[in-house]
Amino acid sequence: MILVDQIVTHKSFGRGTVAEQNGKYLKIRFENGAEKTFVYPDAFEKFLTIENEALSAQIAEDLAAVLAARRRIAERKNEENLRAMTKGIVIPGKEITQSEDGEEEGKSSESEEL
Repeated sequence: MILVDQIVTHKSFGRGTVAEQNGKYLKIRFENGAEKTFVYPDAFEKFLTIENEALSAQIAEDLAAVLAARRRIAERKNEENLRAMTKGIVIPGKEITQSEDGEEEGKSSESEEL
């Protein structure tokens, strides 16, 4: 999908035009003269909207596909970590403790204090 010359709106920078499209990057030239680069389609999740409704629907589909893929990757990683913990394998950054009922639980060994 070609987005060059399409009008977009950014929450902070206002209206702009897609000046370049290079792989997953979009360079947008805003009315105030600023040029900013954004990751496609991620920027359309929170920051950008496009005026063209047909393209907006396609962007929403692309974004949904990216988010679903990221969820699957995270789920697989969690499953791998759980399998490793149940076999007694120590995962870097995790500390295995036993709960009151004798089951092992994984806890992050990193401090959660800010």
